[in-house]
Amino acid sequence: MIEEGTVVYYLDEDAVHSGRVIDVTPENGGFTFSIDSYGACEGPYVIASGQIGKTVFFSEKEAENRLGI
Repeated sequence: MIEEGTVVYYLDEDAVHSGRVIDVTPENGGFTFSIDSYGACEGPYVIASGQIGKTVFFSEKEAENRLGI
């Protein structure tokens, strides 16, 4: 499980952004979490742990590689 405060990089349209993990909650054999800078206008956006490596990454380089930058 990921720790709160971990910096992650996420894809939003065709750009890479970063933020800190908040609100980690164990759920259905995995966990959910939010990113402090994601969905700021609409409130927290809950992300399933299965998105790690798909739309959420632990390094900026991994995220850029996913976009083909």
